[in-house]
This record gives sequence, C-alpha cells and structure tokens, in this order.
Amino acid sequence: MNQTEIKRVQRRIGVEDDGDWGPISTHGARRHLLSMMPAGRFPAMREVRSDRSVFGPHGDPGGYSPPGRRIRLPFALHLYGDPARKVLWLEPHERCADAMLCAFQRLAAAFPTAEERKAAGVLDYYGLYNPRPIRGGSVWSMHAYRIAIDLDAARNKNRSHWPVASKMPIEVMECFAKEGFLAAGAFWSRDAMHFQATAA
Repeated sequence: MNQTEIKRVQRRIGVEDDGDWGPISTHGARRHLLSMMPAGRFPAMREVRSDRSVFGPHGDPGGYSPPGRRIRLPFALHLYGDPARKVLWLEPHERCADAMLCAFQRLAAAFPTAEERKAAGVLDYYGLYNPRPIRGGSVWSMHAYRIAIDLDAARNKNRSHWPVASKMPIEVMECFAKEGFLAAGAFWSRDAMHFQATAA
C-alpha cells in the first residue's frame, strides 16, 4: 500500500494516521480485529495442530481427508486469478463451513460490484484444502485441516509485509474476523492472502 492507503487503514483502526506503519499500528490492527472476533468460536492453532481439536486430524496426501461440506458462494471466484476458471462452490471443514459462507456473504455486501471485488482482491482464489506441511517447515499447515483459504496471492505474497508491501484491505479482514477467522496479514504481518478458522 502507498502512504495514503496506509493512513486510511490507520484511521480505520483508531491509531495516528501518520503513514508510518510501526508497532503501534500493528498492535492497533490486531486489537481492531480481535474486537470483532467471536470469543471461543474456533480453537487456537496450537490446539488444532494437536489433532485433538473439534477439527480432528489433518489430512494426508492420498489418505484421510477432514470432513468437508460444500457451500455455494454468493459470487464466483477466479481460480488463480483467471476469470475463465470460475469457482462457485467451496468445501471447507464441516465445522467452519457456515462461518466461511457468512464471511463471503459479508464480502458480497461490503463489495457489491464485480469491480469493487476485483479491486479488493476477493475474486482471486488460490486454494483451501491442501494436505501439506507449512512451506519451508515440518508442522502441518492449516490448509491440511480444511480450515484456511488464500485470496489474491499475486498481491499478497507469503513473505511480503502487510500493509507496506501487500494490498489486502482491512475491510476484507474485518469480514473474516466477524466470523472468527484470523487474518494472517494483521496478526503475522505477512501472508496477507491467508485466512484461517483459528483463534488469535
């Protein structure tokens, strides 16, 4: 984001809008989103990785898959950013399917036109279920539990700092936070494409 965009985010989260994103702004963004997240809706990531949470064990390539439930999206997504490859259904874990559907309904209301959705990055879909460890690590990704989704990865890369080098709008994070999803960009300061059904 440029300095003007960062100032707008700072005003929205209730910190000084000086255009300089530092620890105060980072804390403010987390506090802002935490205030919207329903307490106790989803377990912490540590509990999920124990394989003893409500989500159960992670999936294995070619083996077990966590139980999913199909949800019909309120607008079509573009697989890997390609408008010709439309995605109308997702299959998140059955324990977070309703919350994910509600998050997309919130996105549809917050960004009512296709142009607004494209600008916000909520049309470009980069995956949900993927039974693998985290990139460059050995612990299991939240994607392996069917509880994480990636959007607009082209502008919100894994190691790119949010919001300085990423574009995910705070309004998108709010839509997910209100349904209990952690926004990686705000809570980890990177990987702003990623949203997961875990407590902060």
